[in-house]
Amino acid sequence: MKYIFLPALIAVLFIYSGCGEEINAPQDFVSGTITFNDSNLNYNGRYYAVSLFTDVSNPFSRQPVRSDSLAIVTSNGVTSAYYRITGIPSGNYYIVATLLNSSTDSLIAVLGVYGCDTTVNCANPTRVTVPNFAGTGNLNFRSKTN
Repeated sequence: MKYIFLPALIAVLFIYSGCGEEINAPQDFVSGTITFNDSNLNYNGRYYAVSLFTDVSNPFSRQPVRSDSLAIVTSNGVTSAYYRITGIPSGNYYIVATLLNSSTDSLIAVLGVYGCDTTVNCANPTRVTVPNFAGTGNLNFRSKTN
């Protein structure tokens, strides 16, 4: 019996170890498209970015925890930028289109917030949890340019 049990156990463990891929792996990134309300972009001493703010009281009165510059394009009269921020630590965040100072990277203005479009003083912006098994792609929103 032990001659049958031991090889069967080894075979089961070998098969089980090969099944390590998760079907719904947690997502440690956010991505989507920001569509701007016009093409009046002002890069004088500043740059446009997508930023993450932590879920605290008055989150937009603080500096963002992460920012990434945007490559904004205008095509067929629509001004937009795709964004993707990877390697985000676990937590709750707000995704925001921002205008940052080119020399200090400090926040100049909040231009749009995921879940609020161009209404910056939105009472209920959408909070995004990372990691997220449901996915964190296609988090699209609208934004002002100034």
